Amino acid sequence: MKNKQISAQLMRSSGYIAFLIIMVFFTIKAPAFLSYGNLVNIMAQSSVLGICGYGLTGIFIGGGDDVIRGGTDLSITLNMAVAGSVIAVMVNRGQSLGIAFLTAAAASVVIEAVNAFTVVKLKMIPLLSTICMMYVLQGVERILTNNVVVAASHPRLFFIADTAVLGVPVMAWIFIGVTIVMYLIFNVCSYGNRVSAVGGSELAAKANGINVPFIVTTTYLIAGLMAAISAVLMVARLSSYTPGAGDLQLFDVMLVSYLGAVFSRRYRPNIPGTFIASLFVGVLTNGFTLINVPSYWVYAIKGALILVTVSITTIQKRRAV
Repeated sequence: MKNKQISAQLMRSSGYIAFLIIMVFFTIKAPAFLSYGNLVNIMAQSSVLGICGYGLTGIFIGGGDDVIRGGTDLSITLNMAVAGSVIAVMVNRGQSLGIAFLTAAAASVVIEAVNAFTVVKLKMIPLLSTICMMYVLQGVERILTNNVVVAASHPRLFFIADTAVLGVPVMAWIFIGVTIVMYLIFNVCSYGNRVSAVGGSELAAKANGINVPFIVTTTYLIAGLMAAISAVLMVARLSSYTPGAGDLQLFDVMLVSYLGAVFSRRYRPNIPGTFIASLFVGVLTNGFTLINVPSYWVYAIKGALILVTVSITTIQKRRAV
C-alpha cells in the first residue's frame, strides 16, 4: 500500500520533477542559463506561446476530453497568423497600431465565431471543422502578405519588444497580466465553473440549467482574442511578419495546452498548468539553444513530451475510474 502511495505521489509530481531536472541540467551545461537576464528573457519568449495556449486550453476545458468530439481548435495558430499579417500590413501602410490591433482582434473573433458555429450549430466534429478552417486561413494569410515578409516598424511595437519595466520586459508583463485575467475567468469566476461543468458532462450541465451552446461558443471567442494578443507580441518581437509562422507554432501551442494537464492534480487542461508548461517549453528551447543542440532534437523531445503527457493522464484517469 505504501509503495502504491509513493508511486501515485511521484506520478502526480512528475511534471514538476521533470521541470526541476531540466533546470538543473541546463544550469550545469550552460552557466549563463540561470542568469537573471536569461530567465526574464525566457518569460518574454514564452509569452506568444503561452497566451495563444490559453485560448486553446479554454476550448479544451469546455469541450471535454473525448478523443473524437472533444473541444479542440487546430486553426488557432493560423488565426494568430492572420491577425499578425493584418497588424503588419496595416502598420506597414502607416496605420496606427491601435487601429491595426482592433482590426486584427475583430478578425480573430469572427474566425472563432465561425468555428463555434460549425461546432455548436452544425454539429461538426471540432477536429474536422477546425482543420478546414486551418487550410482556409493559410490561404488568407498568403493573400494578405503576398507570401512575402512584411516589415512592421512602429514605436509602440519597439516599446513592447525592447523595453523593460522594473527589470522585466514589457512582453513578460503582458504575459503575466493576461495570465492573471485568464486565471480569474476560468478558476475564480462562476463562468469558469460552468465551462468545467460543460466539459465534464454536457448532459449534466444542461440538467443544471447551463446554456451549453453559449458556453462553448464563448470559449472559442476568448480563444480568438488570445490569438490576436499573441499576434501583436509576435509581430513586435520580430518587427515584421513572416508567412508560415502559424504553421510552425501549432505544434508548440498544442504541446503546452496538453502538457498543462501534467501540472494539475486532476490531470485536466488548466490555465496555471498551461502557464507552467509554456515556461517549460521556453526553457527547453532556450536551454538547447545555449548548448547548441540541433533543432531536430528539440522537436523529438517535444514529441516525446506529448506522448508522456497523454500516457500519464490516461493512466491516472483509468485509476480514478
